[in-house]
Amino acid sequence: MRALKIIGMIAVIAAVAAGGFFFGYRSGSAQTETFRELLWRDLYASVLRTYIDPEYPDSGFAKFNLYDLDGDGIPELIVSGGDFHAAGAEIYTLYRGAVYCHGGFGSWGDFGYEPETGYIYSGYSGMGCHYASIHQIVNGQMIEIASFADTMANFEHPEDRCFEVNGEKVSEDEYNRAWEEYGYNTDDDFTARKYDVNEDEIARVLSLPY
Repeated sequence: MRALKIIGMIAVIAAVAAGGFFFGYRSGSAQTETFRELLWRDLYASVLRTYIDPEYPDSGFAKFNLYDLDGDGIPELIVSGGDFHAAGAEIYTLYRGAVYCHGGFGSWGDFGYEPETGYIYSGYSGMGCHYASIHQIVNGQMIEIASFADTMANFEHPEDRCFEVNGEKVSEDEYNRAWEEYGYNTDDDFTARKYDVNEDEIARVLSLPY
């Protein structure tokens, strides 16, 4: 994962926490809602400025959005590095005064989201194979709900097609039943690529009421 600069008095601290890292200041005790509401704008602004750093190779292609993916009243910051096939989106969450980075999710710079369950759907297809995973944010951390793989070992032998759910091989019927269990009723209006990443947009969007 690309390096992040220390900006102002915000320290960048690496941590092994549900596959992510955090930066910012974290207290040993839970922060009040008022403190969190004042804090997230400054922390997210610092994150976004790393995407317009000349040392970041994809600078200029990134877009972002603010969206409350876990329903706690504080939005998550979503940053999409580009709109090409291999581009996913990183999700930044705030928990007890720290910002955690999770990513990337999806393809073509976006991912699916279901507001009713809070499920985040990440999928990628290539070379005849399809991979998908479903996540949910709990206490600022990204929890994997389920994973799916539909792979073909050899295009000339379709009988070698393999289905997996949560890392275990299953039949095609079992695969389809498992997928239907979790559903895929995403919000078509949701997008990770809503605002340009530049100083003017960062100041404007982060000053809007939320």
